[in-house]
Amino acid sequence: MATKIRYQIIQIEVNEQGQIAEISHKLPLHLKVCTGFIARHTKGLTLANDLNEIGLLALEFNSRKQLLINAMVGFESKVEQLPDYQEVNIPLENGQLVTGYYMDTKQVSVSDFKPYVVSIYLRCELEVSIEAKECTTT
Repeated sequence: MATKIRYQIIQIEVNEQGQIAEISHKLPLHLKVCTGFIARHTKGLTLANDLNEIGLLALEFNSRKQLLINAMVGFESKVEQLPDYQEVNIPLENGQLVTGYYMDTKQVSVSDFKPYVVSIYLRCELEVSIEAKECTTT
């Protein structure tokens, strides 16, 4: 069997200070395991300095059966390259949901708050039978 990697992107819009945004994302049926993730600010904030924490992320897999990711999301003022994926090994049940929440924890006055977007990148794998692949190419 050959392993193929597929990426799932979940975007979260944060529109008010202290917001708790619920996450519910259905994974495609053919994904078998998630092997890594990145959670990062992708749009909206323009700050002079890096922040270790702008929010907290919790993700559950297989329709709330397993709470497997708890992470702080930070802000980078200068992004020269994408960070490495944090390694995980999460077996997936067919067509289940990724659920959870993102909570804004950025400390600013209400009048200084600007809406922003956080993106979660899941690196997942599917298995493709070599025999099936050969059948489709002949």
